[in-house]
Amino acid sequence: MAVASISPAGRGKALAGDRRAAGRRMAIVLLVLLAVVSVLSLGTGASGTRLWPVLGQLLRGEEIAARDAIILFDIRLPRLALGILVGAALAVSGAVMQGLFRNPLADPGLVGVGAGAGLGAIGAIVLGAMLPLALRDALGYYLVPVAAFLGGWLTTILLYRMSTHRGGEPPSRLCSWEGSPSPRWRARCRAS
Repeated sequence: MAVASISPAGRGKALAGDRRAAGRRMAIVLLVLLAVVSVLSLGTGASGTRLWPVLGQLLRGEEIAARDAIILFDIRLPRLALGILVGAALAVSGAVMQGLFRNPLADPGLVGVGAGAGLGAIGAIVLGAMLPLALRDALGYYLVPVAAFLGGWLTTILLYRMSTHRGGEPPSRLCSWEGSPSPRWRARCRAS
């Protein structure tokens, strides 16, 4: 009885092929699940408007009640599209952050981006009256969200620059205690 052996290089290729196939299967399952949830979201609500009767009326060329058209096309469909777009944006931003810091555990709360965004928002609320009038008028109600975005963005840039400046800690260590700015924590982590 002959036993087939696979070289380590061949084993790596086999595992990579399995991972790609599993990734494709998972993507297909998630897309089908998204389609099912989207249809359920369009057809479910407190108003009693159902998706399938309205679609049947559309396909037969019949007139749709104004109430049903408003509920489906002006309320539910935009809400569904916005939910999908926001979810995709959050997924991409998480993947970008994990790639930027080369750490699969990186997230905005862990590296301090959320705290920087909060600082920007609080700064806009507290110090917003000190801004030039033209800037306050131009931003209007968007002053706080813009300040939060800028605070988070500046925090990310600051963290990345600190970690890569003159042989500093590699970005992959930013999300651990070793990436802490406190020398005491660094010494404790290096000792362990």
